[in-house]
Amino acid sequence: MTSAATQEPQFRLTKPAIRFEAYRNGQKLADFAPVAVCAVGPESVPMPADVSMRDGMITISRADGHAMGVSLLWDVGPMGAFHLETTRLPPRLKPYNLNVELARFRLMKIVQKQEDWNLFDFPKAESFLKSFREAQGLLADALGKLDEPGVAATLADESLMMSVALSEELALFHAELLLNRRRQSGTFVKHMFGCQIDCESASPGYRETLPGNFDYAVVPTRWKLIQPQEGAFEPQVCDGWFELLTRKRMPIIAGPLVNLIETELPEWMFIWENDFDTLRELAYEHVQKLVGRYRKAVSLWNVIGGVSTNSAFTLTFEQMIELTRLVVAQVKTILPSARTLINISQPFGEYHARNSTSVSPILYAEMCAQAGINFDGFALELEMGVPQQGMYMRDLFQISTMLDRFSSIGRPVFITAVSVPGRATPDPEDRSGGRLDPAAGGRWHRPWDPQLQADWLDAVYRMALSKPFVESIAWSNLADIHPTLPAGGLLDDVFKPKPAFEKLQQMRQQFAPFMRK
Repeated sequence: MTSAATQEPQFRLTKPAIRFEAYRNGQKLADFAPVAVCAVGPESVPMPADVSMRDGMITISRADGHAMGVSLLWDVGPMGAFHLETTRLPPRLKPYNLNVELARFRLMKIVQKQEDWNLFDFPKAESFLKSFREAQGLLADALGKLDEPGVAATLADESLMMSVALSEELALFHAELLLNRRRQSGTFVKHMFGCQIDCESASPGYRETLPGNFDYAVVPTRWKLIQPQEGAFEPQVCDGWFELLTRKRMPIIAGPLVNLIETELPEWMFIWENDFDTLRELAYEHVQKLVGRYRKAVSLWNVIGGVSTNSAFTLTFEQMIELTRLVVAQVKTILPSARTLINISQPFGEYHARNSTSVSPILYAEMCAQAGINFDGFALELEMGVPQQGMYMRDLFQISTMLDRFSSIGRPVFITAVSVPGRATPDPEDRSGGRLDPAAGGRWHRPWDPQLQADWLDAVYRMALSKPFVESIAWSNLADIHPTLPAGGLLDDVFKPKPAFEKLQQMRQQFAPFMRK
């Protein structure tokens, strides 16, 4: 006889899910294929979750059923295409309107940052408030039309476009206020404008342009170049640059000495991916050799990066902190007076949504500060505008908000790599060999060109340097010779200055009277 238990229907347990429908021009996107989509938790931190697409609908789910949002590359019309996020939402059966939730989150963030930045007491704030009310009114109309999702989405799109424009204006306005305060207080450091060099570029034109046009140089010490074979140590690829810059008396930021990003490590190291003790010994020995060799040339040591991403090695959180502490302490042991930095290569942290063993960048930064590690600041990398993890386009408001997260940690920030493309098409001469298409990585106002690159540089440099905790900023590529991004250099491939180079020199002149002597 069959028992009653076996006669009961069997139900498959499923995770609580959050679903989104997307609309364009009032029509539901049945074949919607979102780009760079990931789940987002509190404080805009990407989080691991199951993300799927079916019938044009985004579904995100986690076993814990927590409220989540979604972030993805989204076209905001004339303002550009940016990696935007929605509000945090609870699971439910009925799908959410993606357009409405993107607009809702941006307006909510504007209110929050206006309070953080204390912008309500300025005369110009009234014009900002008027624009905000218009965008808010459009969102309110959209919320009243949720039973007509196409209409609601159209109204939300208008609200989002207005609020993105408004938020960029607010970010620039706030930056000018803080810049004026820094000018008056004289808190700008002497060596503020730098450039990262490519050690493999030995052209006379390349080498002659750097001194005199920048306050300092960033010299990457790429492990894969310096130790291509196990047991080898071939730093000659960097020696010439250290000698030249020392002779020219240019301050040097060297590193990251240890960078656990997959593309920066020699191939022979991957056999040790599950052996933390050996990794620790290799890192210790490598740092010892580099610091011993360049101890008289370097002003600031960018010691370690890529640890929190777990992209090359799978470390526990305790191992991340232990390795960071070890290599920083090693530099201090060799050079007690050395200034040391910890590198944050993907500050928006999308990698954390795709790798549950990783740690978000801001949590890693906070724990380094709280764990008693004797370091002097953070090195941030801010390259964007191409379709690669961590490098999709953000607007000025998002960049300003991300930088603000480091203000409470109590350590200065050195931006050691910042760049956007100088063209809207793939560049066969860049380090990807033409695989990076800027048109697929988002845009800022219009497709990239040399003048837009210069305009972006001007806006982001002013915004970054307005932050009291930001010490200096360095462009990622001197010239369009194997740049990290398509046409990402300040000079073209025959060393002719581009608009971005001219803009940077103008900024150096403008800030010179306010820099410490």
